[in-house]
Amino acid sequence: MNDNICQSCAMPIDSVEKLGTNKDGSTNEDYCKYCYELGEFKDKVTMDEYILMCSKYGFQAGMTEEEMKEYCKNIFPTLKRWKCTCDSECAKGYNPNCTCTNPECHCTIKK
Repeated sequence: MNDNICQSCAMPIDSVEKLGTNKDGSTNEDYCKYCYELGEFKDKVTMDEYILMCSKYGFQAGMTEEEMKEYCKNIFPTLKRWKCTCDSECAKGYNPNCTCTNPECHCTIKK
């Protein structure tokens, strides 16, 4: 399993039963079942929206809502779903043909 945390929400994945599924029904080792099902993310939201959603579950991790929000703000940009894979020039918005899969990437905004 990929670092044993979901690459969308950072939830610890400690069993196969918590893994998400690919389009063909096979398990996906990058994402948990709460984020990813049959090859699609369940929540079609921005990273900021997802941080707010996840912060409400801080109590499950022994954190306050505000502590969880700060944790998410720090870790989400490092996770596969949210990490921008662009080079520095592309990340400044100079590449209209960017192939980054991060929905937060602004490279495809044409100037």
